[in-house]
Amino acid sequence: MIFMKKRILATFLAVLFCLAVGAGCEKRGQGLRLGGGPSGGTFVVAAQAIAEILQEEITGLRISVERSGGSLANLRGIEEKELDMALVYGADLYLAATPPDGDSRLPSLQHTRILARLYPAAAQLAVRDDRQIRLPSQLRGARVGIGSPGSGASLAAERYFRVLGIWDQITPVYIGYEAAMAELMRGNLSAVWEMVGVPSPSVTQASSKVPLRLLNLRSSAEHGNFFVSNPFYQPMDIAPHTYPGQDKAVETFSDSAFLVVSDTFPAADAARVLQVILSEKGIERLRAAHPALRTFSAGEAHKQLPAPLHEGVNELQKFVAPPQVSPQSR
Repeated sequence: MIFMKKRILATFLAVLFCLAVGAGCEKRGQGLRLGGGPSGGTFVVAAQAIAEILQEEITGLRISVERSGGSLANLRGIEEKELDMALVYGADLYLAATPPDGDSRLPSLQHTRILARLYPAAAQLAVRDDRQIRLPSQLRGARVGIGSPGSGASLAAERYFRVLGIWDQITPVYIGYEAAMAELMRGNLSAVWEMVGVPSPSVTQASSKVPLRLLNLRSSAEHGNFFVSNPFYQPMDIAPHTYPGQDKAVETFSDSAFLVVSDTFPAADAARVLQVILSEKGIERLRAAHPALRTFSAGEAHKQLPAPLHEGVNELQKFVAPPQVSPQSR
């Protein structure tokens, strides 16, 4: 009898959850829409894990993981009410929240709110090991795959190469990670840029077939005052042996991936989502989904925030540590 009562209550809460968010699960048919990312990246892996956890714990809830160009496309999707939840990079949230100096291609941050910080994503610039390319500056005149249109990776690549002064001297190729790696192996690209959790699935797969070299990005970044111009990025090292044939640490920089929703997402439902993913079971499942998520925790979920938190976070203060807002978000 107690079991039946709990099951009925869970079903009732799930129905309320669906009806409260946006147009409602039943009206949309496919349920809630969660913006993921392109094939070969970490966004889609993390989004799929989140969807599976929520659907397991909230009876009757349906979530469709939407493939997208990435961070920028997801941010627009939230602002335009085309997505219910999404993954977005901190750099894009920060710049969208700070007009008029922000990137004009980014929508103005009006409705997007943060639920949780998920994982760090590292900039990675891969070249074939049999090519004599040792420095990013040697890519002048080269074709470089920089990620899909609408991806945070492509925007990060432009910011980086502009500081180096060579953006106008390379040919950026807007293409997804898996396709870009295939073109690199065929010799149609000189390098592939990614902004993903470590290890990158596409780099791992490609380097098992053709020896690759990851270029040191931080030395050039520091020399060009990259971190001064882009305070939302942080120095990071990719540990030795992360990829086949990589025997030294790679100096680079990182962004953070955030789970976001619209400000119209009901506070009680946002709190329920957080309760599930920040539970012991939720944290364990997310950490197992990808090595980049191994540091995900309740204590880290609300640190280094580049944009406002959703009001639903306030209902979980007894469950998570008090949020710490970074200086950039003030």
